[in-house]
Amino acid sequence: MSRWVGVVCDASLADGPPAHLDATLESLLDSRADLVSTHVDRAGVVASVVVAARVSRLPDVDELAARLGGPVVVDPVDGPTGRAVTAARSGTDGRCVRFPGQALLGGTHTVAEIVDTSAIDRVIGVGVPVEADTVVMMGGFLRPTFVRGRLVLLVEPVAGGVGPIEHAEPHQCCGH
Repeated sequence: MSRWVGVVCDASLADGPPAHLDATLESLLDSRADLVSTHVDRAGVVASVVVAARVSRLPDVDELAARLGGPVVVDPVDGPTGRAVTAARSGTDGRCVRFPGQALLGGTHTVAEIVDTSAIDRVIGVGVPVEADTVVMMGGFLRPTFVRGRLVLLVEPVAGGVGPIEHAEPHQCCGH
């Protein structure tokens, strides 16, 4: 039976590069979690990043809290962690760091293969049409998002074809 864990991340970790938070989550949860998503909770005075994870066995809660800088709640129902877990369970919000079938998606795959072999329900092109036979160059960093109950991978034109819109280390813009 799976359980849910929710964590409000320390602002310094949440404000860093997305790949850093993802790597921290991967190292802490290893094979315990089959679904891990991040959520921005805007209900408070200051927005916070909250992690929701569906786990097959509980991680070391104290270590998780220390590394992520916030309290860990198991099976939360209230507050930011409860909202994040509810959103992850229902597929209404969140950016997936880990999802079923993710390990099978290295290299290049057609849209049909992506949908057939993973929890991704749909691939949507931004600035490019995609069909079932469109080949997607995965690039080793997949972060689909929940949209209206479905897990969606956004793709865009990249050199040589189509690839995920989100990158491990996005480029800086406007002199920042």
